[in-house]
Amino acid sequence: MYEDDDEVRDTPPAVIAAVAAGTGALPFLAVYAVMFIVHGGFHHVVPPDVTGSNRGELIAGLVCLLAFALGVLVLVWLLNGRRRWPFVILQAALLAAAIDLFVDPTTGGRVVSGLVIVTSFVALVVCVHPQVWEHVGLRCPRWLAAPFGARAPAAAVPAGAPEEDT
Repeated sequence: MYEDDDEVRDTPPAVIAAVAAGTGALPFLAVYAVMFIVHGGFHHVVPPDVTGSNRGELIAGLVCLLAFALGVLVLVWLLNGRRRWPFVILQAALLAAAIDLFVDPTTGGRVVSGLVIVTSFVALVVCVHPQVWEHVGLRCPRWLAAPFGARAPAAAVPAGAPEEDT
């Protein structure tokens, strides 16, 4: 829909909502990345937090750091109208990981996992809204647009032309 230009456009509310919900996991990923990297590489803890070894802690920290960097990148892509699918894939992966951590009683508290479940689920639901499809230059399938009350765009009427009543 949009070409690479310097025109300032309004971002649709559904895109803003998806991005806002999608940011829910980012602070936790950043904190966990630092914590696991420090515990795995510099200040070893006994027993390790999430794995069975200090090396595993370091790897978990690097995975969190990578997920954080990818999270920021895909949020920017969606917000700028470039790509939607990387956002959807990352949110689905975060949702699956959070559900796994929530269900496993040995991983600690469930509050953070529950919050990530909610924010990732909301981001995925909002991301199917027709406004998000249009923002990235795609046409929303008719069967998906119908529940949102979206209709096909009306035929353009030239300025000053009388409208017909039917």
